[in-house]
Amino acid sequence: MYAPAAHEPGIEFMRNQLSFAYGAVGLAAVVSGAFPALADSRMWVAVEDLRRFTCPSTQCGIVGRFFFRETLPVLETSNGWSRVSRQKAAGCFDGKSLYVESGPSDCTAENGIKQGKFSEWVRSKFLVEDRPSEPMEGPKKDHLGES
Repeated sequence: MYAPAAHEPGIEFMRNQLSFAYGAVGLAAVVSGAFPALADSRMWVAVEDLRRFTCPSTQCGIVGRFFFRETLPVLETSNGWSRVSRQKAAGCFDGKSLYVESGPSDCTAENGIKQGKFSEWVRSKFLVEDRPSEPMEGPKKDHLGES
């Protein structure tokens, strides 16, 4: 089986073309907004108790909470929700996530768990840019994720 040497002119040309193509695709994706913004922005939790969900819906599992004045990286926003973590292992066993504290714990895409991983999501309206002096007023059950 023939394997070309790394120094052959054709191989070097192909490497340069691939490098250029990947760079152009990456630049086009960034310019078009195809990739979510990286966590340059941090937001403050403005309520006493903010639930973390496995997907951007109150119908998904709750995997914990954040507290007043914690700062979170906002990696992505979608329809009133903010993704505040990268993907992490869901600890799936017998089709259920061991990390879900309440709500649905199914290791399914509908619950935000894909290939055994999930990201944490919170309601965007309970995050603020500046350090809050007092907790935000509002219906408590809303930021707990019950409505």
